[in-house]
Amino acid sequence: MLTLKEISLRQGKRTYLDEVSFTAKAGRITAVIGTRSAGRTELVRVIMGLISPDEGTVKLEGHELDFGDRQNFGYLPGERGGYPNMRVIDQIVYLARLHGITLGAAERNALTLLSRLELADRGYAPLKNLSGTEIARVDIAATLAADPDVVVIDDAFAGLDTRSMELVMSLLKAHAASGVPVILATDDWESAQKHADDVVVLRQGRIIAKGSVSDLLGDTRYQVELAEADAAVHALAGHDGISDVEVVDSHGNVISFRAEDAMAAALTVSRLGGVTGFDRVRPTLAEQYKEVL
Repeated sequence: MLTLKEISLRQGKRTYLDEVSFTAKAGRITAVIGTRSAGRTELVRVIMGLISPDEGTVKLEGHELDFGDRQNFGYLPGERGGYPNMRVIDQIVYLARLHGITLGAAERNALTLLSRLELADRGYAPLKNLSGTEIARVDIAATLAADPDVVVIDDAFAGLDTRSMELVMSLLKAHAASGVPVILATDDWESAQKHADDVVVLRQGRIIAKGSVSDLLGDTRYQVELAEADAAVHALAGHDGISDVEVVDSHGNVISFRAEDAMAAALTVSRLGGVTGFDRVRPTLAEQYKEVL
C-alpha cells in the first residue's frame, strides 16, 4: 500500500500540487487522470523521489520513503528513452540489473516478459529495428523486469495499439495481483475506465474525485423514449422502486429515471403506452468529469 498524504508542491506563484492525498492499494491498479497541466507528472515525480514536495509524505506500508527505499520501484517516465543500437534483451537485462537483481534472474525475467509480450522473436534485434508499438512493449518489459515492489508509469497508454494494450494490461494486472500497487498517470479516460480498479481525478493540482471505478461511475439510469412524456412521468413516479424521474430532452420525448433493478425498470416501462425506445444508461467517467477539467 502506497499512501500519499497532503502533498503540496509550489514554484514561485504557481501551485503544481495542492494537498493531494490518496492511497494506491496493493493488488489494484490506480489511474491518476488529468490534463498535462493538472499536475500528474509532478505527482509521479514526487512518488519517485525525483522532486521533494513542500509539504506532505509518501509512505509504503506505513514507512516514510527516502530515495534509497525506491530502489525497487518500477518507473517509466513520460519522456521515453532507450538505447537504439542495443539488443532488446540486453537493454531489459541491463535496466533490471540496475535494481540490484542477479544476472541470471534478469535474463530469465527478460525472456519471460518478451514471450508474454509477443516479442520473443525480436529479443536479439537492436531496438531501432522495432516498430513504435513494439518499443512501447519493450518499455513495459524493462519496467517490470526487476519484479518491482511498486510500479509507476507516466503517460501510461502512450504508443500502444489495441493488441499491445491487451498484452501490456494483462501483464500489469498480473503484477498487481501479486500484491503490488500499480499507478498509471494518463489523460486517456476510456483506457483508465476500462483497465483501472481505482481512479484519482486531478484538476490544477487538486483532487476533485477519487474512488473505485465502479463507485465513480455511479448508479445506472434508464431512459425511455415515447410520444407523450407528461403522463408517463407521473406514471413512472408512482411505481415502487422507481425514483428521480425527469424529462431529459428539449422535445419532451425522453424520460430518465433510476430503478432498483433492470427487471423493475423493464416491467414498469412495459406498462406505458407509446414507447418507441428503452435503454440502460451509465455515464462514462469522461462524461462526468472531463468538462470540469
